[in-house]
Amino acid sequence: MTFRCLLLRGCWLWLGLVGLLAGPAWAQADGGTPPTRFYLPTLYKAHSQNFALAQDRRGVLYAGNFAGVLEYDGLAWRSIPTTDITKVSALRLGRDGRLYVGASGEFGYLRPDSTGRLAFASLSEHVRTRFSEVLAILTTATGPCFVTREVLFWWDGRHLRQQALRAPVQAAFQVGEELYLFQPSVGLSRWQAGRWQPLPLAADAPRPSDAAALLPLADGRRLLATSSQGLYQLAEGTLAPLASNANAALLSRQVTAGAVLRDHSLVLGTARGSLLRLGPSGQLLQVLEGEEGLAGQLINALFTDQEGSLWVALNNGLAQLELPSPLTLFDQAARQTGEINDMLRLGNTLYLAASNGLFALGDGGLRALSTGGSSFALASLGGQLYVGTSEGLHRLAGGHEQALTTDYVLALAAARHDATHLYVGTERGLGVLTVLPGRAPHYRPVPALSERVFGVNEDASGNVWLETLKAGLYRYVPATGQLTHYGRPQGLPTQLYNRLAITSQGVLACNEKGIFRFDTLRQRFAPYAPLGAAAGSTIWLNDLVQDSTGNLWAVNGNKLGLTLYRRQGSRFVGVPTPFRPVAASPINVVYPDRNGVVWFGGRDGLVRYDERVTKTYAQPFTALLRLVETVNGRVLYAGATSAAPATVTLPPRGNDISFDFAAATYPVTQALSFQYQLENYDAGWSEWGPASKKEYTNLPAGDYRFRVRARNVYGTVSREAQYAFAVAAPWYAHWWALGLLGLLGAGLVYWLVRWRLRVLVQEKQSLESLIEQRTEEVLSQKAELENQSEELAVKNDQLEKIDLIVQSINAEVDFSHLFQNILAQFSIIRNMNSASFLVYHHEEQAFRYHALRASVDLSHLAEARLTLEQAEARYLTGAVEIYEHIYLKKDVRFELLGNPADDLPEPKSLITIVLANQGQIEGLITLENTTRTDAFDQRDLSMVGNLKEHLIAAFIKTRLLQNIEHTLHDLKETQGELVRQERLASVGQLTKGIADRIQNPLNYVKNFTESSNQILTDVLDAVTAQQAALPPDTYQNLLTDLQDLRLNATTVLEHSNSTTRILSDMKRLLREKSREFLETDLNIFVESRLRTVQQELKSEYKNLNVQVNTRLSAAPLRVRLLPFELGEALQVIISNAYYAMQEKCRRLPGYGPVLEVSTSRLPGQAELRLRDNGKGIAPGERAKLFSPFFTTKPTSKGTGLGLFMSKDILEAHGGTIELLSQEGEFTELVLRLPLLDY
Repeated sequence: MTFRCLLLRGCWLWLGLVGLLAGPAWAQADGGTPPTRFYLPTLYKAHSQNFALAQDRRGVLYAGNFAGVLEYDGLAWRSIPTTDITKVSALRLGRDGRLYVGASGEFGYLRPDSTGRLAFASLSEHVRTRFSEVLAILTTATGPCFVTREVLFWWDGRHLRQQALRAPVQAAFQVGEELYLFQPSVGLSRWQAGRWQPLPLAADAPRPSDAAALLPLADGRRLLATSSQGLYQLAEGTLAPLASNANAALLSRQVTAGAVLRDHSLVLGTARGSLLRLGPSGQLLQVLEGEEGLAGQLINALFTDQEGSLWVALNNGLAQLELPSPLTLFDQAARQTGEINDMLRLGNTLYLAASNGLFALGDGGLRALSTGGSSFALASLGGQLYVGTSEGLHRLAGGHEQALTTDYVLALAAARHDATHLYVGTERGLGVLTVLPGRAPHYRPVPALSERVFGVNEDASGNVWLETLKAGLYRYVPATGQLTHYGRPQGLPTQLYNRLAITSQGVLACNEKGIFRFDTLRQRFAPYAPLGAAAGSTIWLNDLVQDSTGNLWAVNGNKLGLTLYRRQGSRFVGVPTPFRPVAASPINVVYPDRNGVVWFGGRDGLVRYDERVTKTYAQPFTALLRLVETVNGRVLYAGATSAAPATVTLPPRGNDISFDFAAATYPVTQALSFQYQLENYDAGWSEWGPASKKEYTNLPAGDYRFRVRARNVYGTVSREAQYAFAVAAPWYAHWWALGLLGLLGAGLVYWLVRWRLRVLVQEKQSLESLIEQRTEEVLSQKAELENQSEELAVKNDQLEKIDLIVQSINAEVDFSHLFQNILAQFSIIRNMNSASFLVYHHEEQAFRYHALRASVDLSHLAEARLTLEQAEARYLTGAVEIYEHIYLKKDVRFELLGNPADDLPEPKSLITIVLANQGQIEGLITLENTTRTDAFDQRDLSMVGNLKEHLIAAFIKTRLLQNIEHTLHDLKETQGELVRQERLASVGQLTKGIADRIQNPLNYVKNFTESSNQILTDVLDAVTAQQAALPPDTYQNLLTDLQDLRLNATTVLEHSNSTTRILSDMKRLLREKSREFLETDLNIFVESRLRTVQQELKSEYKNLNVQVNTRLSAAPLRVRLLPFELGEALQVIISNAYYAMQEKCRRLPGYGPVLEVSTSRLPGQAELRLRDNGKGIAPGERAKLFSPFFTTKPTSKGTGLGLFMSKDILEAHGGTIELLSQEGEFTELVLRLPLLDY
């Protein structure tokens, strides 16, 4: 079954197994809809028609249905069929606590079985008299009375007595202890003195033909409602028509049921789904009809539960209404208006400013007015309504709408001290509208304020306070025009989203840091705690409104949650409970209205709160244990016994148990949460949560008590439900089992001791034999140890030397010094007179000498390279591997390599140590003797073998340290570049914006200049053609002027083209540089880029025959560069060189232009030189050459950004650029980049 909750979205539109239906129309147009929920057959899974309602002492609700009795515990529905599965037409709770059931042709009561599961127990199974359905059940001190059409059945708890009636019964009623029958042929009768006494009619009163409800009125009177004859009253034993304004409404509606509400008012239900609420004297208060879900439905029964909710039995489901309710809703308005932003009452009409426009709520219901766009603010001035909309400020007067401004209006405030002024907050600041009698309204913006104003408030002194989104607060003094800003220096801890409240406490500012009050003497804001010690600086409010009684209405900073702070003397007491059902929907505006009514509006529509309607929120209720069962499905307790369930003991292996629980509380916004604890198992109460089931598995033996309690949407905590049980101990935990196990254990210990003694005797004999054998072995080993001692002394000396070498090597952290240190330490090797250290460079796929101990200096071998094959042939081919990666070679012959390594002397004896890491060769160490073939013996080789692993570890460690050092250096460079780019980013963004702004007007200038130039040419041609018709002087003057104009236009066009080039270069300069560096050989890059630039410049300098000479380094120059950016820099430099050479060629006949490009290796740097023999640069211009917008070219040729951009690119590479020049002779640019392999 689905049900309907007319609370708006979140808790307002509470969904789950519920659906939202349209709202009703009350007699008061602005009364709203009470919170309502509908239960459809798809939820309770039974027949659609329901006929009776009741509630037991636990609070569980019951409904009579064709499928039997429906039981509802607030969470789940259960069906309890009758014996013959017939229609249940009557339900009533007896004085003995039993729920009595009347059905079609049978009756009885609900009785729990041994586990507490309710079942129907028949009282009519032995009745021989045939009877139709039970119309009603009446309760007396002796027992219930089951009323059928022809017979009454009286049950005293032991015997069933029948009472036949002379006339058929149409209805039966009970008011307190009074019992009534209505028989159409007899009228209304009352049970008195053991018999039914007919009640007389007043003189001339028409006899009622039927009776639908009999309810109590004030002063002991009774109200009889008929289906078609209106209302009657029973007073002093006489039945007479009741003069009531409800009769007119009832004549067109057929009454079918009635009930008494919690405020003692009455409610009548009709055959077409209407509900009429009457006062205690029978006067009509409200009419509810037309609601989808109720409209057109036959209301079969009405029932008021223990919490005051009204339940309605329908032909298609059930309904629940909180009637009367202090909160009423306008869900139809929410769908029509959209989000509500402001409210204002004028007369009997409440105006709503909403996202879908302007709306009015009054006697005619809700209607849309004609303002266009979204509405944000409302104000009244001179009895006329002013509306702030997205299309400007509008005025509504006499049913006509007038647009006064076009600015986007966000806030309005009518001046309280001057009835002619209206303050207008817009997207552009503040405006003042002046309205004088007989004159058109005058609007003027307040100067010096361009911030978006979304709140306007006037304080008691006439000062106007303005709220902005990000710029704090402003105060505007209308008399002087003074505008004052308030931000952090004035006591506001944040300038973001400050909301103002003008209260009796003064001017209050609310933001996420708390509440702050304006001090008029100090002219600043200070922390303030008007809402108690727990609030103050810790509370964040989005809205704070004071009503006419001095109470404060506060909306939380996230717009969720509303609290009323009632003023009690000098303090405020918070009252959040009535508004918890709407706590999940955002609130934009709180509007205190007249007569204690307060309106709330927001994203989900409109809510009305009437404090005159009282409601008890802390009503007691009980948590219910609905089902206790073992995991294998054995039911221990089904929840319906009147006494506490007996303690159950679970077997040791059946120690799993689950609990299903609910709570007998039925707010329309349910939001139930539970807390549970298993004593002797759980450490304490669980957290509150929505789960209504708990399982425990593998419980140890012991006594347990499960406790559960519930909490409803109003925060009321229920009475506990408890269930005690035990888990039996296993058989081996009983005293007799423990004693038996003890005896068995003692016998086992005795046997083990005896067995162990026998084993010890046998071990003693074996040990004596073993000692004799071991003595002989010791003597033999003694002699062997003496020999080994001598060898150890030799090795100890060797290890001491190795330890000194290892300490020296491990202390070295510099990669370049490590190699030389290693060779120096190898001097302990006898007969070694030369050595070398080669490191394999993977990027070159070659070995390079990094340390040398020989007659040749290391710098002589700087350009020497050995491939892997050359190194293997030179040092390993023909060698013997003594230990792993240690080779000995004699009579060495080196093949010539064609590089400086050929100058090394050939050794007679050679030890080669291969340094390998993870299968890759990282380096070679050679120990050489150049005079003797057998210079190295086994002791030398052993020492080298012991040192090898230490050498490899030191090599790897030092290389890692070097890599870390390089990485840190790269990170510092990257960090510096990021800081520099961040600093330039803002300037670049601004410059880019300026360039974009200039480009458009510049295009217009260029286009119009070209057009003007063409027009001038056409005019010149026309003047020349008409020369004969013009006087000579006039012709000559006109011709001169037109030629001058065309020359000027040509000049303007030339400068426009120049400016366009400058802007293009600026955009290129400001374009974000790539950060993807490429490792490459600088020689290859320069060669490739040089060819590309030459091809591009040939078309521009067609007559310039440039001789390009390249001298590139023979060795590779490994660098990291940004290919695109460095290529641009080279293009700028070479293009400048071509221009300089062309200029010299024009002035100097026979001149031959030459461009020289060379690369070379410097310590740690790769150098690139580009030299041209052009016109050179004057000394005074050299210092300015790298400045932006400085150029030696004419305006039409250069922009002055090329070399500036080139310098920026070189610095991004961590390099430098230097200019060398001699005027008339040459210009040379020197570019230096860091080397990778240095």
